[in-house]
Amino acid sequence: MQLHWDIFCRVIDNYGDIGICWRLARQLAAEHGRQVRLWVDDLGSLQPLCPIVDPARERQSAQGVEIRHWGNQFAAEPCAEVVIEAFACELPEAYLQVMARTERKPCWVNLEYLTAEPWAEEWHGMASPH
Repeated sequence: MQLHWDIFCRVIDNYGDIGICWRLARQLAAEHGRQVRLWVDDLGSLQPLCPIVDPARERQSAQGVEIRHWGNQFAAEPCAEVVIEAFACELPEAYLQVMARTERKPCWVNLEYLTAEPWAEEWHGMASPH
């Protein structure tokens, strides 16, 4: 069975968030043959990394990845079998409702940055808010 993947990305900084999400989406599609849908709130930030992206288009495809604009009005769509919430972006409420109603619950991954900084020690092992 072909697993579908949804990656959600809110652009916060200069290409860190979108750069990691775009690379992950491309690798899943190209190297592992996965069907990937990348939801991005700021398509203009993706364009320098993938020049064929048109920030004005709501839905497009590039390098084997379906790219979707993640706007304020998120229409409920079927959820993927694997859902990646990148860098605490918080999934849209409509998507969470679809996930809750889905008979076979998806694998929900919360992707975060890793650090070796000393201050991070107190954060290890904390419970997820979900």
